[in-house]
Amino acid sequence: MGFSIDMKRVTELSIIAGTIVSCYYLMTMPSPESIGAGLDKDSQKKSDHNITRILQKRPDLYNQLRGLNSYEKKVLADVLIAEEINVRFKDVGGLDNIIEDLKETVIYPLVNGVPETNGNFEEEEDEDDQLAHLYKSGLLEAPKGVLLYGPPGSGKSLTAKCLAGESHATFINVKISTLLSSYYGESNKLIKALFSIATKLKPTIIFIDEIDALFRKRSTQDHEVSSTIKSEFLSLLDGLESGGGILMMGATNRRLDIDEAFLRRMPKQYHIELPNLKARIKILNILLNKIELDPQSITTVKLAKFTPGYSGSDLKEMCRDAVANAARDFRQGNRKSKKLRPLTINDFTLNYANLPGSFENLSLD
Repeated sequence: MGFSIDMKRVTELSIIAGTIVSCYYLMTMPSPESIGAGLDKDSQKKSDHNITRILQKRPDLYNQLRGLNSYEKKVLADVLIAEEINVRFKDVGGLDNIIEDLKETVIYPLVNGVPETNGNFEEEEDEDDQLAHLYKSGLLEAPKGVLLYGPPGSGKSLTAKCLAGESHATFINVKISTLLSSYYGESNKLIKALFSIATKLKPTIIFIDEIDALFRKRSTQDHEVSSTIKSEFLSLLDGLESGGGILMMGATNRRLDIDEAFLRRMPKQYHIELPNLKARIKILNILLNKIELDPQSITTVKLAKFTPGYSGSDLKEMCRDAVANAARDFRQGNRKSKKLRPLTINDFTLNYANLPGSFENLSLD
């Protein structure tokens, strides 16, 4: 009895086997740095996971990821690869003007002018070559740096992550604690590792929340180590080529506290304000998209009017608590149907006392 060999399947299995072997070699290979970065088990696990995922999508990076030192592996633990970013600009409410500007000035140039189809950019395919050439010109290259500033909970971190998702860029969500080491000279090595990983995995967005903690205005009381760290970071930032596929993004609610030397390197700066009425309506429509409301009791428009001074984060917590009320009733036996009852004004009112808003007290008058 004869049989046939599915060569396509054999090829696919060979690629998978090769990737597994490569990942095992990369994960078990001794690091050139046996001490220093203090790579704990959790960071090592995250780093190994990211190496596996990256090589599955981009096996051409095998040589780039071969022989990473412990500092690079520690940075790699903070990497979120493009395929794992599940948020898009449609998930952000109230920042339409900023989003449009980010698309034009950052996303298109960052991906060499070829529009991202998953980002709902609808330019015709025959324009791609022309756009690629256009965005490689000096004046339309992606900026080296973008700063988002505004009150807490206004969507700065979410906007940065969406930017990476829309452009399919690698997203390095840098923790300040990762860069600051108690050992002399270690922070400089970690900063070098950060830019090394960003270069290997570009297009890359380096994002640092609360950037003012790292780049507070200099003073005569600054410690020598602090000054050295700032200088090292700025030097590496200056070394990035314009349009080179690496974008530095920072977020802060204290822009006036940031060192002018850093601000000069952030040519695009966006003030993200608390949402106005129109923006709050849009945010609430997104948050409550799959939740049934009792129209005789409450609507998203009415909720928006009741919540001046609320940030996007405040609105999310308010809605979460309201849904929790309905879920509690369901668990306690009100199960006439197989779904949660519609939310009423009372579900939200129960939580107002615990959520007064970020900057002004809520009033139902």
